[in-house]
Amino acid sequence: MGLKDLFSSAGRSKNRLDKSMRGAINPYGQSADRYYAMQQLLDIGTLPSLIGLMRRFTINASKSIEDEEEKSWVYNRLVGLDKALVLAAAKEFCLNADNIAWVLRIVEELADEQQEWDILDALLAKHPPAYERDPSKKMQLLGHIADIDSPRVEEILARYLDDPDESVRFHVVEALLNNAESNDPDLRVLDPLVNRLGHKDEDSLRLRSRILTGLGRLKWDLSAHQDRILPYLGSEHTFEGGRIKDR
Repeated sequence: MGLKDLFSSAGRSKNRLDKSMRGAINPYGQSADRYYAMQQLLDIGTLPSLIGLMRRFTINASKSIEDEEEKSWVYNRLVGLDKALVLAAAKEFCLNADNIAWVLRIVEELADEQQEWDILDALLAKHPPAYERDPSKKMQLLGHIADIDSPRVEEILARYLDDPDESVRFHVVEALLNNAESNDPDLRVLDPLVNRLGHKDEDSLRLRSRILTGLGRLKWDLSAHQDRILPYLGSEHTFEGGRIKDR
């Protein structure tokens, strides 16, 4: 930024925005200074300033109690603003940031079903079941989706059983089992898990064990799938009366 730009109206506005962003995400600053910077971002009230305010969720202040209080303050302020502007900021933020759990909570609070899926579908397209150096964002996304009451959820989660990262696959197994109910087998859950159990490329013993333990605790009658399950029981599980049991 040149000297002329610095003293122009646009230059002053950008300088204020940049300064407030830096202050809001300084983990070693005083809490009062961060609150001041965050309020400045709210007062600016533009798409970039709200995205900058959401960046507060991506850092942890040195004092944990203050950190949680400040994040809750940001959350409460954002859900009270214009929905369209906040959701636009949330979408751009989530597509470009790594720590998105708090902002997805804001989306859940403000968006209708179509608006929420518009954001989630954009994130799913950007983070398919393929290699990523750091899968933590993908797991935040899938964890959020797992809590949605929608017929789309199990199909989406099942796709990520083919993710090359074992931690993602394990996370999905947990989500599918947690969403299942202990009554008649839910084929939307059962088929993907049994398929993964016998997948030729699955080399995670803990994942296979978790599938078997989870299916056993659901107490489903799996007689129809016995031939696909028996080769993978190992030493920790048995198959009795059509059900998987821990030894």
